[in-house]
Amino acid sequence: MSGWLRNTQVLVEQAALYRELAERGELRELSRAVMRAACANGSMTGVGVANMDLLRALPDGDRTELAALWAEWHARVEDDWTAGEFRRDVDYLRTELLMAASGVARGLDGDPLAAERGAQLALLGDQYVVWSHHRIWELVDAELTAGRVPGPAVLAAFRRTAAAATLPGFRRTQVSANAAEPGMRRVMERWPGPVLNSGEPWADQALMETAVGGEPWLRLLAHAAPATASAPSATWRRTAAALIEEVGSDAVRAAVPRWFASATLPRTVPLVGHPHLPFDVNTRFDAYNSHVLRGLAWTLALLPTGPDIVGALVGLVETSLDERSGDGPRAPHVAEAGIVALALTGDGAARAELETLRGWVSHKGTVLRIDKALGGAWTGASR
Repeated sequence: MSGWLRNTQVLVEQAALYRELAERGELRELSRAVMRAACANGSMTGVGVANMDLLRALPDGDRTELAALWAEWHARVEDDWTAGEFRRDVDYLRTELLMAASGVARGLDGDPLAAERGAQLALLGDQYVVWSHHRIWELVDAELTAGRVPGPAVLAAFRRTAAAATLPGFRRTQVSANAAEPGMRRVMERWPGPVLNSGEPWADQALMETAVGGEPWLRLLAHAAPATASAPSATWRRTAAALIEEVGSDAVRAAVPRWFASATLPRTVPLVGHPHLPFDVNTRFDAYNSHVLRGLAWTLALLPTGPDIVGALVGLVETSLDERSGDGPRAPHVAEAGIVALALTGDGAARAELETLRGWVSHKGTVLRIDKALGGAWTGASR
C-alpha cells in the first residue's frame, strides 16, 4: 500500500464495509462509500491497492455496474457530489472517480471513461516530470491492460519522473514520492517504447542512426549507467565490451562523439516545468536520457584511447557543467561520468585535461570526483 496512509486499520475497516454492502447488493451506496474513503485516505492512497483488488474480485456484473456509476457521476460531478460529504474540490473528485472506474473495470469488456482517461494522460505529454498528487500511473495500467499503449511523449514524462527522483533538486518532492511507489515501478516495467526519449538533438540523432544500425545498437543504448552507480562495475564493463564488439569499435568511436557534440544544442521539443522547480527544465538534459549519456561516456573509455576519445569526453563534461539555467550546472551527474571515463582511459592527455578542469570547476561534487580521479581511482580499471 502507499506510504501516504500510515494507519492500515483504516483500510481494513473500509474493506469490511465494502464486503457488507456488496453482499447486500447495495452497489450505489458502495460506490459512494468507496469514493468517501478515497477522498479521506488521501489521493496517493486513494481506494487502496488491496481494496481495489477486493472490488475487482466482485462478480463481473457488479464491477460493470460500479464502473458505470462512477462514469456517470464523473460526467456531472458538480450535480452529484457535495463538498460537505467529500470535502474535496471538483477536479480532485473527478480524478478519483476516473481512477476508481478505470481500476474496477480493468480487463472487462467495455471501457467506461476510456476517452477521458486518454485525455487525462495526454495532458502529461509536454511535462518535464509528473507532479500529480494522484496515483496517476494507474490510468496507464488500465490503458495497457486494454491493449492501448500511451504515446511516447507520455511515456517520456513518466520515465523522467522515475529517473529524476535520484537527482538533486527532486529528492523529497512529489516526483520522488511518485517514483517510489511500487505500482508505478511495475507499470514502467511493462510499458514499451523507444530506447530514448525524443526531443533532444543528440537523442533524435541517435535514434535515427541506430534505427539503421539495428538491434545491436539499440542494446548498446539500452545499456545505460545505473542511476545510483558512481562508476561502472566489472559486470557492467563486460557487457559493454561485448556490445562494442557486436556493433564494431570503429562505428562506436565515430558515432558517440558525434552525439556528444549534438548534446550542446537546445531541445527540439520544449517541455513545461513546475512552480516548485527553480530552474528552466528546457536547459537540462532529459533525466532519463542523461543516464544513457553517462553509460555512453563509460563505453568510450573502453575503446583504445586517443585525442578523439579524450576530446569527446571533455566536451561532454563541459556541456554538462554549463550553468545556462541559472541554478547550478546543467547535469553534474553526467559531468561526473565523463570524469570517471577520463580516468578510466589511463591516458596522459586525459589526466592533463582533468588537471585543467580542476582549475576552474566550482561544483563541489564534481570537484571531489576530479580529485578522486587525479588520486588514481579508476585509472586503468577498464583494461
